[in-house]
Amino acid sequence: MFIKNKTATVIILLLLIVIISPCSFADSTAFRSDTPYGEFTEMPEPLTTDQLARLSLLSSGLKEDQLNPYLRKLSNILKNSEKVITPVMNTDEKAEALLLFLHNDVFTRYSLTQTYLHTVLDKGTYNCVSSALLYMIVTRYHGIPVEGIHAVDHAFCFIPGSGMQGIDIETTNEWGFDPGSRKEFQSSFTSRTGYAYVPPGNYKARLRLGDRDMAGLILQNRIVELQKKNRHMEALTLAADRLALTGSAMARQDYFNSVQNAAAQKNIQKDYIAGIELISRAALQDADFPDFLRATRSQLVYNACAEAVNRNNLTAARQILSSQKSYILEEDMYAMETLIIQRDLEIRSKGEFSSALINEIAQAAAKGIISNTRAASLAAYHYSLKSEVLSSQGRNRDAYLFMLEAEPWIQKDREYKRLIGIIRNNTAIEYHNKIVTLLNENKKEDAVKILQEGLELIPRNSLLLQDKRKLVP
Repeated sequence: MFIKNKTATVIILLLLIVIISPCSFADSTAFRSDTPYGEFTEMPEPLTTDQLARLSLLSSGLKEDQLNPYLRKLSNILKNSEKVITPVMNTDEKAEALLLFLHNDVFTRYSLTQTYLHTVLDKGTYNCVSSALLYMIVTRYHGIPVEGIHAVDHAFCFIPGSGMQGIDIETTNEWGFDPGSRKEFQSSFTSRTGYAYVPPGNYKARLRLGDRDMAGLILQNRIVELQKKNRHMEALTLAADRLALTGSAMARQDYFNSVQNAAAQKNIQKDYIAGIELISRAALQDADFPDFLRATRSQLVYNACAEAVNRNNLTAARQILSSQKSYILEEDMYAMETLIIQRDLEIRSKGEFSSALINEIAQAAAKGIISNTRAASLAAYHYSLKSEVLSSQGRNRDAYLFMLEAEPWIQKDREYKRLIGIIRNNTAIEYHNKIVTLLNENKKEDAVKILQEGLELIPRNSLLLQDKRKLVP
């Protein structure tokens, strides 16, 4: 049960920031933007040069009406790339020449997070994803079969079928064609010649990607940037777009993780119902809905109820539990129902005395809803309120007799023992004062009767025993 210090504990939902690798699966999603990724899903791969260029720019965050200036820049780059290609070159030589061309004519500076294609075209800054996609566009224009590769925290390119295993291209390095090979170079600045060497990457977990998946890496990097800024609803939109574009199983997992992050943010904001609705919108097909989102949605229902319980608004808590019962897991349902019963007993124990309530408290303890110790404490508190009223009216004897009516399991409570001790002493003082008053009125016989009555009720009270020694030698 989620109970601590008599306050309903709100469950903390953790945010996830994930790096995802794509693979094959498809499904539809909510939360998509109006970017027309759908048109690319039906296109056969490899995409044409123009299709890959448009997709990469759209994935970078541009709108349709913003594409033309960048398509013209790309067109100029493609035309200029023709100058480095000669008829005698084979495929590998062309691919290497085009990598050098990009580093000499387009790329200016590496930037770890610069994943946008349009920024490469504007400023020349690049990272592994944006440089790989531009390289794929340029080589596609020249009919060279270049694919994308995704490894942990890295992307690069690959020419299949060349040599025994194909050739890797590290597009972030001008000498990155076939890493591990020794290349002769001539500096255009000093006219010096020499050799360049780029060590091969040790990428064990490498995955060959199609064009849509490569463009999806731009979306994935944008998602991570937004997650780091706690802009989780925007990240969710991009995750939905990526899933719509690639249909991969990992994009689907990434999408659900983004749903989790957005829901967790709603939880932090105490907007629990919005979090529940968000997750429910993401339920593509309930049979395939991930267990962790079912649990998160259940916890959001629990937290919404817990907040109402903490305000002592049990009616609202019950209404939430009833309206969201299909979303709360059995164990959370039991915990919340238990919590509501506990709080209900606590609230009612502060009201007018009721023997029926004492019985309910006992039954709750018997069912394990509350502990025996807690039950005794609640019941003792309920008794104490009426006894305090009687005492405040000067009716200490009645208060004491009332407290004695409590069942033995209640009388074990520590607070009960403390309180009845006070009332017992006050009752003895009440008897003593009556005795003194009667003696002052020379009514000794009446005083003796009052003393006897007091000793019958409180036989071992030291004050009354002292009065007895004075009255009855």
